[in-house]
Amino acid sequence: MNWFHLIRTLLLLNLGIYGFAQDENSNEPTRACGKPVIVNSRIVGGQNTKKGQNPWQVILWIPGKVQCGGTLISSNFVVTAAKCVERVNASSVIVILGAHKITGNHKEEVSVPVKRIIKHHLYNETDLTFDIALLELSRHVPFTDFILPACLPTSPTEFLPGHSCMVTGWGDTEFNSTKPSPDLLQEAEVRLMGLEHCREIYLLASNDSDSGITDDMICAMNIHKGKDSCQGDGGGPLICYENDRWYLVGITSFGEGCGGDFPGVYSSIPAHMKWIQSFISDDSSGSERIGSTPGAGLMVLALIYFIQETLQNLLF
Repeated sequence: MNWFHLIRTLLLLNLGIYGFAQDENSNEPTRACGKPVIVNSRIVGGQNTKKGQNPWQVILWIPGKVQCGGTLISSNFVVTAAKCVERVNASSVIVILGAHKITGNHKEEVSVPVKRIIKHHLYNETDLTFDIALLELSRHVPFTDFILPACLPTSPTEFLPGHSCMVTGWGDTEFNSTKPSPDLLQEAEVRLMGLEHCREIYLLASNDSDSGITDDMICAMNIHKGKDSCQGDGGGPLICYENDRWYLVGITSFGEGCGGDFPGVYSSIPAHMKWIQSFISDDSSGSERIGSTPGAGLMVLALIYFIQETLQNLLF
């Protein structure tokens, strides 16, 4: 019997079992971002979504404030519009995850208090530049079929003008509507637009030479007339599909009317990635990973080598 191989095999098997046990008990997410379990055969004039189809969508519950949306980007961070949390204390904000229907209680939903609000330090509430904020949750949330993070872009040029994307929210389905907002989460298809084209369109509605569209924004135009993000959708996601995953590309910020001839304007996630990453470590990202104790593999391999050398000296 080759004792060296036997001992090495037993130790490696132990390492595998140990790594598996760590994964079972780890706080780190083990599911892939941007890959919902519920797949659609796929918000002015928008359509109802299916339960679990947008597991990154959250509702911000803030007493006395207009309803806002947000997007889960890790097990303990949500991104939203800064305007949604103006003059708001973190202790008054509740994030509702796994929501699909506004009314009633649903077993898929999880409500988590907010530990910290991080508004962009350059946010301007007048012109809505740098309209982005991070909400650090009071605890890590377990991922389920109805609660998963959206992926974050890895390149600023990954999503170019013409790319077809989706906006989601519980906002009005008609501009200046007196009807109740939808009870079910809505979605609408939009297409990304170049900033220069977007500026030209908004200049037509401006009383001065400033379109109000800055480099930290991204624009998207409704593909089908009457579909767009609207009132009540502030802070919600603009998501785009690429390589079998959904990526968060923008945060709903503002628009001229909704679902009309003007594109919706969103805070650009690619433009703010460095800022986002400065607060979110790799350990809390929504990427798929295997949980283990750092350095455990190297320690076991070093032990294998030590035992082999010792037995060689003893037996030969």
